[in-house]
This record gives sequence, structure tokens and C-alpha cells, in this order.
Amino acid sequence: MQPVGRLHSQLHGAYLTNFTIPSAPSTFFQSQTIFLTGGTGGLGGCVLFKLTMRVDTQKIYVLVRGSEARAKAHWASTMPAQIGPMLATGKIQLVVGDTKEHDCGIAPAVLAEMAGCVTLVIHCAANISLTAPLKQSILDNCLPTLALAQLAGTFKKLSKFVHVSTAYANVHLLDGVVEERVYPVGDPERHLSEILDTGSIVQTGVPNFLQPYTLAKHITERLLLARNPRLPLLIVRPSFIAPAISEPYPQYSPKGACPMSTYIRTYMSAPDSGVFRVTSSAADNVVDEIPVDLVANLLLLHVAHGTTGIVHAGAQSYVPRTLGQLHATILAHIPRPERLPQPPFQYVTDACIEEGRYATFWRALGRDWQFSTKASEFLTNIEGPLSIRGLLDGHDAAAFMDERARLVARGIADRPKHKSKL
Repeated sequence: MQPVGRLHSQLHGAYLTNFTIPSAPSTFFQSQTIFLTGGTGGLGGCVLFKLTMRVDTQKIYVLVRGSEARAKAHWASTMPAQIGPMLATGKIQLVVGDTKEHDCGIAPAVLAEMAGCVTLVIHCAANISLTAPLKQSILDNCLPTLALAQLAGTFKKLSKFVHVSTAYANVHLLDGVVEERVYPVGDPERHLSEILDTGSIVQTGVPNFLQPYTLAKHITERLLLARNPRLPLLIVRPSFIAPAISEPYPQYSPKGACPMSTYIRTYMSAPDSGVFRVTSSAADNVVDEIPVDLVANLLLLHVAHGTTGIVHAGAQSYVPRTLGQLHATILAHIPRPERLPQPPFQYVTDACIEEGRYATFWRALGRDWQFSTKASEFLTNIEGPLSIRGLLDGHDAAAFMDERARLVARGIADRPKHKSKL
């Protein structure tokens, strides 16, 4: 093995180990038995594709809600050409349960089997709703994650627990560089108790987190680190997740999995005043976004290389695009452009000017954070089935974005027209 350097980071109980390059990253997974949550979601589905079709693994336990038939039907709609070959590998064992239940609702016999053989837990399950109340987001995202970490601690062969968080867990910060570390706010144990009791944080002085979801994720990170100092923990913070470059197929994007696709669809369907309060009237702030298959590769490469602590997966590992560029793409492909307000987008720095309704909801679009991805820089030179370079070579980000906008516009145009009752 060839050492490639050491990173030091004060992460309140987490750290980054020495990075080494084995003969092939895929070799690592040959001995791994994996427990995956969120496998029917956008990122989780992509990770599952990589684990079944791009690397060799011992077995993948996939937690599914409701029934096996329900999960298979969902995959048939999101990965219709891929799910058959994925299941045919024989690597996937579906486990019916729910992260919100005790022991994930897993049958005792199955759980006992998992406790003796699972080496890697990848926790992708989450409720990413930006409209859910704070207490609901805590119940959906924080408590299940803490319980799963406790359960994973009983797995005899556990070598890594991966929690998928969000880069926006630190949106209380002023614009600028956001490093791959914790930025603590208050006492997370007290905050959790107050939210469960009252639905909000009573303590004054807690900064604005824009949406309840981002605050719930911040509290989750803090408590994971504080409560589990001996857990081999990797926290992966993606920024906005975009459709896939190529895997499981180009433009893979299950409904609701890509926030900016939702924004594009919403604006195209019903344009508003387009007034955005921004830090620069040139709208040159970066809308941080990264394709889902690039996130999956980064996550799995970090696992293979023994990373613990916190890593970002964002535009600095892809192609940074500005708010102005995003809106230009929308305008180039919007159906029925005659419906646009004049001018369609306005960028203001004056806090007294009223924003449009979309800007009020999508507040992150007007901010200018730069999410550092230094911990992933060495991964760009790794070859093999999870290669970052292999995914990006020949990729035209502008053409990719245009095709994405065209697909959204086509979906709007193809919607059934409701006949008037008059």
C-alpha cells in the first residue's frame, strides 16, 4: 500500500485516518457484508447499483418498508432496465422493516444473522422534505439515525458506519468557505429535548437554519459524534443532489430526489416575480449541486480508503454553476415563454425589497457558501469501476444541464390537460 498523506481535523470525536491506495478500491468490497438503508431513494438506489453491478461484495442487506413487492415495484419504476440484473446477482437480501421502529423493525432471527456478519452500514434513509415541521424532521431523521448507530454498535464485525447528512447542515454560517468539520451551535442534547417537548427550540440566540430539515441534520451530526465516540463513523455531506451523469443511467432522478429539478419544474410550471435577494446583483453565487452517481462514487471510495470524520460532496468536486447560469438554462427551455413576468428574474441586495415566493422558500439559492471538498481531492487519481475521472472524462456539464431542463419542460408539456367544467 502506498500512503498518500494525513489529514488532521478536530471533529468533536471524529477524525480522518491515513489515506492509502490499495491495488484496486473494488478489492476492499469483496470482503464486505453491507446493511443499506434508503435503498429505494435516489442516492441509496444509486449506491445499491454500484454495490451490485460495479464492485464485488459478499452480501447487501437492504432495509425496505412495507414489503419486498413494494420495493421491487418502486425500483421497476426508477431503474426499470437495471433492477432485474441487480437482483439476479444474488447479492441483495431484502429486509422488511422501518428505521423509525425499534431495532429497525427487523425480525429477530434476521437481526441476529446481521449482527454476526455485517461489516459496513450505509445509512441513506431520510425525509428530505423542506416543509416538514421541526419536530417531524427530528422524528424522521434524527432519532432513527441515533437508534441505528446504537444498533450498529452491536454488530460484531462492524468496520464503518456511514451517515449521509447534508452540506446545508451549516447554513447558519455566513457566506464563505465551509470546511469539512463541525460548527457547533448550543447544546444539541438540550435542543433535542426541547424540540421533542415543545416542537421548537426555547433557547434564544440560535441562528437561522433556513429550514427545519437543515437544523435537524445539524443536531443529528452533533449527537452522533457526541454519543458514539468509539463508532467508526463517516459523515458524508452532499450539497444539492443532481441527476446522474451516467449510472445507473443518464439523468436518473427519482421523483423528489433532486431539489433543483423540483425548483426548475416549479418555476417553469408557474413563473413568479423572480425577485431574489442575493449577496451580489450579478447572481454569480454558486448554486452548489453534484450528480448523484458522483456522490455515490465519492462515498464508496472514502469507505474503501478508511476515511472517518466529515467529508463534503459538492460542486468543487464537479462543475460549479451560478444562480445566473441556472436561471439562463430555465429561460432557454421554459414552455410558453410568453407567460414570463418582465423581467423574469431580478437580483437585489436591498433587504427591504420583497422577494418572490420561490426565493422566499428556496433561500439557499441566494446565498454564497463554498463547501470545501479538500478531503476528496486525492480520489480524483484513483482508477477502477468507481473512478471519479472515468465518470467525468468527456462529460459536458452545460449540455447535461440543458438536457435536464429539456426533460423537465417535456414532462410539463406532457401533463394531462384538465378540461374546464364550464
